[in-house]
Amino acid sequence: MIIDARSIPRGTIVETDLCIIGAGAAGITLAREFRDSPFRVALLESGGMHFDLETQELYKGRSVGDPFSDLMADRLRYFGGTTNHWGGWCLPLDAIDFEARGDAFPYHGWPFTKAQLDPWYARAQEVCQLGPYDYRPSRWGVSRDKVPQPFGGPDFEAKILQESPPTRFGPVYAPELRGAPRVTVYLHANAFYLDAGETAAEVKTLAVKTLSSDQFTVRARLYVLATGGIENARLLLASGPEGGKGLGNAHDLVGRFFMTHLAASGGTIVPADSYRDFAFATNDPYIPGKYRVDRILGLSPQSMRRRHLPNMILGWTYKFAPVREAVDALKRMTHGEGPGGSRLSDLSEVIANFEGVTDFLARKVLFGEGIPIEGLSLWYSFEQRPNRESRVSLGAQRDRLGMPEVVVDWRVLPEDRRNAVDTLRLLGMEIGRTGFGRFRPAWADADKWPPDLSGNEHHMGTTRMHRDPKLGVVDADCRVHDVANLFVAGSSVFPTGGAANPTLTIVALALRLADHVKRLLA
Repeated sequence: MIIDARSIPRGTIVETDLCIIGAGAAGITLAREFRDSPFRVALLESGGMHFDLETQELYKGRSVGDPFSDLMADRLRYFGGTTNHWGGWCLPLDAIDFEARGDAFPYHGWPFTKAQLDPWYARAQEVCQLGPYDYRPSRWGVSRDKVPQPFGGPDFEAKILQESPPTRFGPVYAPELRGAPRVTVYLHANAFYLDAGETAAEVKTLAVKTLSSDQFTVRARLYVLATGGIENARLLLASGPEGGKGLGNAHDLVGRFFMTHLAASGGTIVPADSYRDFAFATNDPYIPGKYRVDRILGLSPQSMRRRHLPNMILGWTYKFAPVREAVDALKRMTHGEGPGGSRLSDLSEVIANFEGVTDFLARKVLFGEGIPIEGLSLWYSFEQRPNRESRVSLGAQRDRLGMPEVVVDWRVLPEDRRNAVDTLRLLGMEIGRTGFGRFRPAWADADKWPPDLSGNEHHMGTTRMHRDPKLGVVDADCRVHDVANLFVAGSSVFPTGGAANPTLTIVALALRLADHVKRLLA
């Protein structure tokens, strides 16, 4: 059942077994796992079924640290959450991302291994409408002999990602939840305050507000926060005993270790052979509504360990010879002056309307017709090291609901710059050593950030997971330390971010948490 919370009489107490706060990838995944269970579930969503500016403005906040993106633009605050503009990229974290890496990487590691999470990763594939849980390049036709050096080792390796259609969790899963007899979705319902009494040992009730000033209460056996990397911390900091420093924050960790992936352009590879086909991944066409497989590059685990480097992924777009030259070449082919024939009769007109050509066209047509490329334009995504001083806190201003504003103090470390530059230098050396071509880095100064560097929308770490309450906000089961019935879902529990896009891991952790919660409720 899906209802509008603005229709609930003021002062109502909603009794339920499980209260899930937030209906994005994590919250909807959790709720779906209870659609046939005997337990009552309340799923609270701040927005409605569609985008609404008044609700979106509740994300407003201040950035006071390193330059950060617009907080209102990063996430979407309506049913389905940020999956409503998600690109669909999916790949699991690497095994090394779960490992403690010693003094060179303080705060690194998870309380379990990737192998222990694999069963839920496999289930997450279906939720995200992907193919089989197999990310070995060889599974998708990428054999070692197809991968050009220096991307075949020992320092860099080919990797595979799967692209979801992408799955819009709201529209895709709303019919299931609407028909689930024990699940109630409350739209326009904003979690405002978690009341855990004087001892803060257990959440007793949740105060919920709407933008129309109505307020009601949810009383549940168990609560799960699933509102994102910033908002999870915000609600914890705004809750708990009056005059305190927040709920679950005995060791001043809530909101700390805020991290993203570091993204920027990497430069240009000028290949020695401009006619070489670099399409060493699957050649299956992109079909809207179905998953797709594509290739990326990354550091090998051996290189990360030996060189003490963080994780990263690297991709590229093709830079062809000037487009007009390519168009003229295609016209010559069309007129019988070269290979091609009638299938190219309209292609030149299509390309003439674009400044460039797509990766798909490059792989399926242009390479086969002898159009040279000028280079490969690189982009990269680097793992950010966990940093205690990078944090989310609360400011003095309040939003329309009366919630304290968010203050984001995002900070990157000098080691982050050095590691990124060292990785690009390593790439340049390998490109030269193997005779692949030349590399023109966009960034080579470890004392300065590149002008286009940004922390992307992958907000992580603010309620990090650790067995020791002095080092983490939640335990290995995602339960807030010292709060018996409060759990956290989503990327805010990531102790480290690796380089993979987080959605698949968010869904896998939500499935794992759902199994745990079912055992507790039974």
